Amino acid sequence: MNKFFQPFFAFIIVLISVFSCSEDMLNTAEPPRDYAEQYDVDNDSLINYLKTHYYNYEDFQSPPADELVEFEIIAIPEGNTSLVPLFDQVSTETITITNADDEEIEHNYYYIIAREGEGESPSVADSTYVTYKGSLLSGTVFDERTTPVWFDLTELVRGFSDFTTKLKRGSYTESTDGTVDFMNFGAGMVFMPSGLGYYSQASGVISSYSPLIFTVNLLTYKQTDHDNDGVPSILEDLNGDRYLINDDTDSDTLPNYRDSDDDGDGTLTKDELDTDNDGVYDDTDMDGVPDYLDSDNS
Repeated sequence: MNKFFQPFFAFIIVLISVFSCSEDMLNTAEPPRDYAEQYDVDNDSLINYLKTHYYNYEDFQSPPADELVEFEIIAIPEGNTSLVPLFDQVSTETITITNADDEEIEHNYYYIIAREGEGESPSVADSTYVTYKGSLLSGTVFDERTTPVWFDLTELVRGFSDFTTKLKRGSYTESTDGTVDFMNFGAGMVFMPSGLGYYSQASGVISSYSPLIFTVNLLTYKQTDHDNDGVPSILEDLNGDRYLINDDTDSDTLPNYRDSDDDGDGTLTKDELDTDNDGVYDDTDMDGVPDYLDSDNS
């Protein structure tokens, strides 16, 4: 039985956004490869991997409700046709990446939900309490947490954060000694191209342009309002692309979910959100744009 102690301790995550790198790195590194060409290379590698490997799916047929069942990915012995390859078990999700030239390139990632979970699913804006393991196609493990950690999904690589929203949290009971038992939580794995991971950046044993594998157990999560402006962060994804960084109404380089004055009119969002407390965002000039996003609402 897995017992965890409160308060839940947060750790510094090593997963960083694919787009964040220092000026020095930009000045010294070779120019990034073409996204579309690199995606084709990565996708071929992923498909080959999925066709030649399987995981311990039998262990997930009826796992104990409160146990963290460890994922094992194993190469299929040549000539063995009784094992079900990953390729025949994965589902596919597509995320569109926009490059520096504003070109949109679709990236597929592949995933398996081994145990769905029993609660609700987080959004890409939420804070999640997870255990996980990250590895390369070679089998090299580059990061692992067997003790649960809190991760803000807005701060992670896109493949990890987007996939985690497909899992459901579990339930838990708390003992008088402060230990917490989680049960029936979601568990799964994701296989992603480098464009949804670190892309051209190298990090530790992760070389540039490495496809990544993550296995994840989602124990629970919390909804977030990063800037405390009264608008849940997920509702600040105005274009609905599951990526909050590119929603910046006042073009001040601070995305709305981190901006306490979304329209840049000098009035805090929380002070013009719902002044009459009727539960409906105010739209003074009735132009269809709520006041907190409308710098000219008179």
